[in-house]
Amino acid sequence: MGEPLLRQSTASVALIRRVEQARTLWLAQWNSRWNHFHFVSGHKYPTESFRECLVRELGEELGLREQTDFVISDEAPTPIEFQEWSLSARAETRYVMELFNVALCPTPAVEAIDRDPLNRWLTEAEIRRGVSADGRPVSPTMIRLLTESGAWTGDA
Repeated sequence: MGEPLLRQSTASVALIRRVEQARTLWLAQWNSRWNHFHFVSGHKYPTESFRECLVRELGEELGLREQTDFVISDEAPTPIEFQEWSLSARAETRYVMELFNVALCPTPAVEAIDRDPLNRWLTEAEIRRGVSADGRPVSPTMIRLLTESGAWTGDA
């Protein structure tokens, strides 16, 4: 008998940050399925590129339009792969992700992000603790992605 097939999750992830009072804040969105805050991200369709997936997800999740509300960095995305147990799928999963640095533009759509209670600007300290300031859980995957991508700024 062969090994069972490993579940795979292929996704694009938006690393969106801003600096306030000399601290880096990271945009996260509440995921009701996971009951955690996590970066804005989404599963990639087989017919789309990672970049196309990112643009689609930012439109679906945040109502943003490329070049109007956000710009994707010209830097190459950071590929991350790892294997871990998925609580929601209840299966060992191989994760294949590409992380993109995304800059928001000052538009009404972007201003609406701050008014939506599903969105939260998290400090690095909150992400490291795994808990937001209001006591809601933060996905431990955020730590892994920031660490493996080298995106931590040192704000603790």
